[in-house]
Amino acid sequence: MKPLLSFFRRYALQYWHWYVSGIVFLLATNWITVQIPLELAAGVDALGADGDPQRLQRSVKLIASMGVSILVVRTLSRILFFTPGRLIEYRLKNDLFQRLLELQPAFHAQWKTGDIVSRVSNDVSLLRVLVGFGILQIFNVTAALAMAGREMLRISPALTAMTLVPIAVAMLIVQVGLRRLFIMSRRSQEALADLSQHVLSSLQGVPIIQGFNAEEAFGERFLVHNKAYLDANMELAWVRALHMPLLPLAGGLSLAGLVGFGGSMAASNVITVGELVAFTTYVGILLMPLRSLGWLLAVFQRGIMGLERIYSLLNAQPDRPEGAHGHKRNRTSAPEIQLRNLTFAYPDQPKDPVLSDINADIPSGSTVGLFGRTGSGKSTLLKLISRAYNPPPNTISVDGWEILELDLDDWRSQTSVVPQQPFLFSESIEHNISMGTADAERLQETLKGAALETDLEALPNGTNTLVGERGIMLSGGQRQRVALARGLYREFDLLLLDDVLSAVDHHTEKQLIDTLVQTGRGQEKDSRPTMLLVSHRVSAMRHADNILVLDEGRLVDQGTHDELTRRPGPYQEAWQQQSGEAAIP
Repeated sequence: MKPLLSFFRRYALQYWHWYVSGIVFLLATNWITVQIPLELAAGVDALGADGDPQRLQRSVKLIASMGVSILVVRTLSRILFFTPGRLIEYRLKNDLFQRLLELQPAFHAQWKTGDIVSRVSNDVSLLRVLVGFGILQIFNVTAALAMAGREMLRISPALTAMTLVPIAVAMLIVQVGLRRLFIMSRRSQEALADLSQHVLSSLQGVPIIQGFNAEEAFGERFLVHNKAYLDANMELAWVRALHMPLLPLAGGLSLAGLVGFGGSMAASNVITVGELVAFTTYVGILLMPLRSLGWLLAVFQRGIMGLERIYSLLNAQPDRPEGAHGHKRNRTSAPEIQLRNLTFAYPDQPKDPVLSDINADIPSGSTVGLFGRTGSGKSTLLKLISRAYNPPPNTISVDGWEILELDLDDWRSQTSVVPQQPFLFSESIEHNISMGTADAERLQETLKGAALETDLEALPNGTNTLVGERGIMLSGGQRQRVALARGLYREFDLLLLDDVLSAVDHHTEKQLIDTLVQTGRGQEKDSRPTMLLVSHRVSAMRHADNILVLDEGRLVDQGTHDELTRRPGPYQEAWQQQSGEAAIP
């Protein structure tokens, strides 16, 4: 119950006036509901030999007016209870989305996207039902039992005890099934998360599935996930089917017993016929909340389970060693970066270092190339410098400051990263480049620098062309250049480019290199950004001030392009091979 209480304090407490008003109207609803059988009893007794016609007319009028009143107060009570549920759902989804944006890639790498989507959508909906209809039913059942039960005891304590015995026995049996219900609810939601993940990844990879004629294989995997979800829900349905009807059945048995024993009591004048009718009506009034009691218990079980799944996201903390008071660097010049004995392994493979004992200096305003075979650690080094992953302490410093002491938001605001795998949103080209803050003049300059002007002329709506899911409407080279344009569009002091020329032809490569050279050298030295360029193409490294050559996670050489081409090693071998390829007509 501790997470549930914490949740109510954080999200529901501010809507207390809604709930209090809802309780008032709910109590009014139940009070009127309880008064109707009393008037019905008076009316029935007024039909007797010594009846009072005026009393009968009065009862009919009161019952009619109370019936209309119930419609009003019941509607108001539901509006007052349901509205906070919707508002809480709105706030909770906002908080979850904001927290997911704050969490670093190291966190997201450990989670399936479908599982996260399931928690943000399905589990939040379960909580909305819990804090809306669930809370309403708690007060409704409590008020109905208290008010109707009090009148039943007033009429006949013995008859009340007799009718409540079957209900009490049914409640004990239902409690046994709740534990199994909780387990199956968890399994159902986990199966739904797996199913959502498979559907999401399949839809994102439809071109690949169709290109490899793999529809049947993915369809079979879908059937496996869907069957697991079906089995979990079928077992859940069996548990409900076996246990939840017990309470309504107990209510029916109570009603049957009431007719037998209550009829005898009325015939013996222990109670009046009107009181028997009222008592029977009260049992009917109690049957509705008792029927919903099993469902209500299931709602609370699933809601609490959903809350646990949501809190695992909501309470996840960003990995920010600097805390709330990180250092904000002086942006009068580009950053100077030092690497000292840098060794790093990813959290899921702590015994398999990707980088080992890296030592290098990256001067302010310099252009540094990173060269190496696939898997040599180039991309990982950029991730550590950008703090997508936090490096070990005292291994990377910026302007003499430990990078882990820098304010992460401030560091990201002055760093522009273009990743190896370009990701485009299902928006227009303009939105993908400007991220919603378009400046027409700067946008045109960026498009020209990224060699996109000719491509845009061939597109139907220019920069307003929608690129589709993950940029599927564009070619690989176009996606790469749009991603590069996004990186060049924003203001930055540090530019990190991870193999951004791999999907372009040699002519476009030359144009892009000219753009990068102008970015790195076309300004006064004090105002130049620091640039790190990863590339498998040696031609892209020719203008770098220094080139770091990595091999199997180690720094094996460094120097200028001319120096490295004269020394035996991986760089010279790549230069000789690529120069020969470039010479082939």
